[in-house]
Amino acid sequence: MARNTLSNKGPKKSGRKIGDKELKSASGSNRPLILALGGFTVVAIAVISVLALTSAGSGGGDAENFTANDQGLIPTGETVPEFSGENVNGGGNVSLGGGEGDATMLVFFASWCPHCQNEAPVISELESEYEGLDVVMAGIDGQQGDDAEAVRQFVETYDIESPAIYQPELGGEYNVPGYPTVYVLNGEDEVVGAHSGEAPRAVFEGWIEEALG
Repeated sequence: MARNTLSNKGPKKSGRKIGDKELKSASGSNRPLILALGGFTVVAIAVISVLALTSAGSGGGDAENFTANDQGLIPTGETVPEFSGENVNGGGNVSLGGGEGDATMLVFFASWCPHCQNEAPVISELESEYEGLDVVMAGIDGQQGDDAEAVRQFVETYDIESPAIYQPELGGEYNVPGYPTVYVLNGEDEVVGAHSGEAPRAVFEGWIEEALG
């Protein structure tokens, strides 16, 4: 902290001389206030930092100020790779490609991922909200204990009725950098929106509505 020092060579312009004792007394009287202000500043900075981290992690906030984390993902307007995999809930294979359907929400996840767990209830609601939307849950973690059964239990826990597959190799084909990563596709299997991480529900709704036309 910078400290103002007063010369002892003579009086101030006002003609009043301040002695050492008086100067120390004035400084001492302000010390509690300075300490209090300093403590408040530290607390305020800490609170702001925590809120910023929480917002980044949760993907919440204002959808109007949202910027998709799509660096390295398949760009908007491009057609995604086709694939086919076994539905972990039974009922045959799940496929993507050929421009079938109105819109698709393709969700890459890991069952242990907390951000995937946070977003799962939103996905469950979206699949019920939009009649023309196909949701495909793709478990792709092959290193931390996930398997077809873990994927099945995940979608069951969060009441996601859409087909789910366990196919780790799809992560590389779709340039998935982390969990969750979501692609919203139109009826031609072209990317309308893509994001890695959590996102506000309104962002997904906007992409889905655009994909549905």
